[in-house]
Amino acid sequence: MMSANGLPITVEKVTADVVVVGGGGAASRAALSARQAGANVRLLTKAPLQTGGSTVHGASEIMSMGAAGFGDALDSTEIHYQDTMRAGRGFIDAALVRVLAEDAPERITDLMDLGVTLDRSGDGSLKLIRSDFGSYARALGVSGKTGKAFVTAISEALVRSGVQIDAPVMLVDLIRDADGAVAGVLGYDPARKILIHYEAPSVVMGTGGIHGVYQQQVSTSEMTGDGQAICFRHGAEMVNLEFHQVGSALIHPYVQLFSGSCFSLHPKMLNARGEEFLPSYLPDGVTVDEVYEKKQFPFTTTNVSRFLDIAMAHEIAEGRGTERGAVLFSFADVPEARIAEVMPNTARWMRDRGIDPKTDKLEVGVAFQCMNGGVRMTGADAQSSIPGLYVIGELAGGVRGPDRPGGNSLAEGQVFGHRAGTAAAERSRGAKAEKAATLEETFAMLSRAFAPRNHTLDTEAVAGKIRETMQRDCLVEKSADGLNRAIRVMSDVRSLLENDLHVSPETLLQGLSVRNMAQTSELVLRACLNRDETRSAHYRLDHPESGGEAYAHSFVMRRDGNGIEVKPLHYDTPASKAL
Repeated sequence: MMSANGLPITVEKVTADVVVVGGGGAASRAALSARQAGANVRLLTKAPLQTGGSTVHGASEIMSMGAAGFGDALDSTEIHYQDTMRAGRGFIDAALVRVLAEDAPERITDLMDLGVTLDRSGDGSLKLIRSDFGSYARALGVSGKTGKAFVTAISEALVRSGVQIDAPVMLVDLIRDADGAVAGVLGYDPARKILIHYEAPSVVMGTGGIHGVYQQQVSTSEMTGDGQAICFRHGAEMVNLEFHQVGSALIHPYVQLFSGSCFSLHPKMLNARGEEFLPSYLPDGVTVDEVYEKKQFPFTTTNVSRFLDIAMAHEIAEGRGTERGAVLFSFADVPEARIAEVMPNTARWMRDRGIDPKTDKLEVGVAFQCMNGGVRMTGADAQSSIPGLYVIGELAGGVRGPDRPGGNSLAEGQVFGHRAGTAAAERSRGAKAEKAATLEETFAMLSRAFAPRNHTLDTEAVAGKIRETMQRDCLVEKSADGLNRAIRVMSDVRSLLENDLHVSPETLLQGLSVRNMAQTSELVLRACLNRDETRSAHYRLDHPESGGEAYAHSFVMRRDGNGIEVKPLHYDTPASKAL
């Protein structure tokens, strides 16, 4: 035990070869792979293990992992690669996509060896799903809750392997040495009310998305953009932050996204006044049936299904939604047999929670689901632009652009989680963390936060303002006016927190979370403002058409003093590697 710089809180120091931050599918896979490679591994995660993150909570009628080689003989890793490149060319790293497609089959095999029981057809063969942008059926799943099955199996293997799991522990900061390389992390244990200095030469970060900055989202609210904010402050490159997935989801009494299967049943859609509003949003020549038939999750402007999400968002924004910010769906006119045939998982989950999809009106809102961009992976082992820092899962950017094939998200977590863990273990072999040169800066920030004040900052009210702003201005309909308005909110919040982040050991987690929420939200807003066009789910009211070749590339953002530097990144050209 030790105390540091007069902080009113104990600082405990531990050492490891590899520190993994996060508890979802990617992070747990990284920790297991690092341990299997012989490393002494510590895993810290903000939520108790198996309870936080998109992988555990994500569920849909067809949630699955894409991997070639288990179905149609005509399919292959090459075609998986081509499908992914076709969906995201110009916005994704071809070398990373190649690795994703080629490694995914082996990672699925690993999971089966760990005891994951994948769905099978009546003849005993593996059941495969043809997902969006896929040429063949290659996605494998576990009854729509595939991610939970993955995390359960991997977590049990972690415990058996001897990985030290610290949960719940929040990431406070990344620690670097005098040369800028990783030297460990600082964490906070809210149960013991102590700081933990993890000293390690390799850090794998898989802190997940930014769900907690939205009022309506389909995962867990502890994901407050911690990894994104911390990596940005340390100068890491960020890519594709303007691209994120949103769409329709049941929001009460529990949260459940609605996949394309649900819409193929043509539910009746009403506002709070009982009015069928979708027809009034459709241009001449477009029918309600056509919109339903084209609908998929997530929202996309690439076909006429866009009118459904736009109509829902607009009705709610205009005050014609329910008190919870939703519209009403009814499957009353759909035969029970069709419900059972087309959306068996969704219907079962609803009935398990006291909802009858046949007779009840369902409150459905527009919810955030997933970031497609994040901290840029600069190599096939998920390296970042900071030496010794590996980034994986939803935190990472480089293999997801405006669009991506369904099933790739789970595949990315397993493929790059494994590679990052193995590479981190190799980097730490025979090495030790250098002196933690930036630790004093982190302690100084905490000293200011702990400084006595004559009042208490209401962090929950501040967090609520952030969520309200992001839900209104950075979900479906975006415009320069709305984005600039939201940026001013985040800038004001950041200034307030910089000068007046008054916390105690009891409120440190909430205070640091809201600080990260404001930072990451501003980054996303500025990325959306920078892309003056409409592309896939990035819908700009003031720029409703695609910008064509002028915008057919990514943007990299990085810290520049107190500002942000933005540069184009052309992934399909050799020059992109120099950025």
